[in-house]
Amino acid sequence: MSVDYRLPYASEIDLTEWIRKGDLVTWGQGAAEPVSLVERLLEQRHAIGEFRVLLGTSYAGLVTPDHADVISFTGFGAVGRSAQRLAAQRRLGVIPVNLSEVPRLLRNGRVRVDVLVLQVSNNGGKDYRLGAVNGYVHEAIAQARTVIAEVNTNAPWPTSSTVLPADAFSLMVQSSRPLVEVHEREPTPEDREIARRVAQHIGDGATLQLGIGGVPAAVATLLADRKHLGLHSGVIGDSVLKLLRSGAIDNSRKIHDHGVSVTGLLAGTSDLYDFADHNPTLRIEPVTYTHDPAVLASIPSFTAINSALEVDLTGQVGAEVAHGSYIGTIGGQADFARGALASPGGCSIIGLPARTRRTQEPRIVPLLRSGVVSTPRSEADVVVTEYGAAHLRGATLEQRVERMIAIAHPEDRSRLREEATRLVGTH
Repeated sequence: MSVDYRLPYASEIDLTEWIRKGDLVTWGQGAAEPVSLVERLLEQRHAIGEFRVLLGTSYAGLVTPDHADVISFTGFGAVGRSAQRLAAQRRLGVIPVNLSEVPRLLRNGRVRVDVLVLQVSNNGGKDYRLGAVNGYVHEAIAQARTVIAEVNTNAPWPTSSTVLPADAFSLMVQSSRPLVEVHEREPTPEDREIARRVAQHIGDGATLQLGIGGVPAAVATLLADRKHLGLHSGVIGDSVLKLLRSGAIDNSRKIHDHGVSVTGLLAGTSDLYDFADHNPTLRIEPVTYTHDPAVLASIPSFTAINSALEVDLTGQVGAEVAHGSYIGTIGGQADFARGALASPGGCSIIGLPARTRRTQEPRIVPLLRSGVVSTPRSEADVVVTEYGAAHLRGATLEQRVERMIAIAHPEDRSRLREEATRLVGTH
């Protein structure tokens, strides 16, 4: 990537000239966090005065609860170290929303961004692209008073419908910082067994929404023998690279985006970021496309694979709160589940271990312990644990209870059956 070396570094600018007391500031998320500018912002927070930050997915871990002395934080969930640390100390205000709705919140002013800080790439010309993450930048740019860009030589130049001219930015700085890397957790034996059962639901020609984590990584290793798979996801990690390079994912059965994989966010290592650079077979697109219900419904055999913190006996999914702490997000789970249910031949899969790893608490529960429903039971399809798969679409409450008990940990089943009788009137 190229950069205009006449541009200043972030450490050389005075952000008090651009950010006002009381402003709402947001910045690029995930691997596209403009690290140098965020560091400068946090350094100068006292000089700016009290302001607000809309915090997206943050893997860099730059923000700590100490920064709440001046900054008020809100977010759409608690993904990444920064958000989880803030949430643990009740320093993060959470806006519960499906990711597909975020652009609308920005457009109609329900969430009004004053200052947008971005990491971008440049290819030696007049145009700029958003590098490793797209998201909901379009709406934020249209709304923000000030847009500050960190032009990073290490940011990939992706294939994308989003191209920004230089005059979209109020200020630009230069950077050569490595992108934040996200290393996928090594799958556990439970993850691998869940993945084996999930893979049984994925046939040739399916288009996948496959996120990051132990189960998705394990699923990806089992699909090398599939043919003509597609990819349309909100986020992808390194685990899909072998499928992309081998041709198992060729997107040849797609009606739209024929021959092209689509995602909104890269969360991996330099191997993935390098793969995305100048690659016409991988597009990084905004939420308005990656999570559009009409787009998802139009994809034949769209198969959504997501995880959860807990699932109850009737199929309600909790993906946000555990032990009273906000540690997750709604994100795109409900969007993709809804899209898969509307897709011809589609399937929505929730995969999770039957118990937590550390404390061995049940994750198949009578009713959601948190009381927070991330995806309603009306949109339940297939729930998979290491003990089996419960097919819930079209099933009665009584049938759902029996099927969910059958995939719970064997030592939890008798108690679940007792609770089911009391809570939902089954026998």
